[in-house]
Amino acid sequence: MLNFLQSVQFVKEVEKMIVEYERDINFNDAIILYEIAKHDAELIINLANNIKQHYFKNTIELCSIYPAKVGLCSQDCKFCSQSIHHSCSIEIKNLAMLDEVIEYLENIVSFPVKRFSLVTSGERLNDLEFEKILEIYSYISKNYNILLCASLGFLTQERAKKLLKAGVVKYHNNLETSSTYFKNICSTHTQQQKKETLKIAKEIGLQICSGGIISMGEDMIERIKLAFELRELDVDSVPINILNPIKGTPFEDMKIIDQNEIFITLALFRIILPKKTILLAGGKENALGDMEIMAYECGINGCMVGNYLTTKGMEIREKIEMLTKRKNSINIFISKS
Repeated sequence: MLNFLQSVQFVKEVEKMIVEYERDINFNDAIILYEIAKHDAELIINLANNIKQHYFKNTIELCSIYPAKVGLCSQDCKFCSQSIHHSCSIEIKNLAMLDEVIEYLENIVSFPVKRFSLVTSGERLNDLEFEKILEIYSYISKNYNILLCASLGFLTQERAKKLLKAGVVKYHNNLETSSTYFKNICSTHTQQQKKETLKIAKEIGLQICSGGIISMGEDMIERIKLAFELRELDVDSVPINILNPIKGTPFEDMKIIDQNEIFITLALFRIILPKKTILLAGGKENALGDMEIMAYECGINGCMVGNYLTTKGMEIREKIEMLTKRKNSINIFISKS
């Protein structure tokens, strides 16, 4: 174990390697940083913040999602309230119509939100549902100045091309956790299927968004593995969710990790993925409360605002007020040209 002076020197060397030489750390470096964080978390958090400041200044990118189809999912992900394998009290919702999506979007575009995504439950949409989603995306693309993302389950190359043509610029599919821990959260599909979908999206020209959920019983090593697997896929953005234990799911009694461990996790993700947009997504209000603002000093440069799929988030205006009072600025998307 390194002493304090050795730890300080190692952190300085890592910062120089990332910021000056633009080289990535390796897995062993990340483990050493985690060992340092156990005793001197501030060293690692400051390192992550310095890296974020170098590449992104104080800017924070905002995105928002709309649940375009809810519930009746055939998959058995243990964290999810939408699975038919669990007994959760949620409102089942068939595929959304254009007018209800636009009603929600009208509120979103009154704020400096850069990206908007439709999210649907289930392994994938049927052909009729997919065509209806394409119509919604085409309409939004032609009439609103906002970047469009999609999270519609597993993807074929043909569907990816159609989404791109309809105006979608980024496709989302979370790895959820490391490849070695995935078997503990889902048995009805593999993580490899998720990776294949992301590769298809990337190959046809879509940006890709993938992250995971922390506090599902995994340890820090598994989280570090996830970060490296995301780096290998060369994802463009990384949403980090914190488990919100929902009654009726197998994880309803899961204890949330403490806030210090959350902050260290966020910092390590920034250090491993220095140039990526890393967003704080679902579960942040429940897990962090008034301490959420500290996450944006741990390397985070993105925030999902508004409601989530089956749970409520903070009001967007209130969230923006929280973010800007600590000298953060919102990264506003101005033009598609």
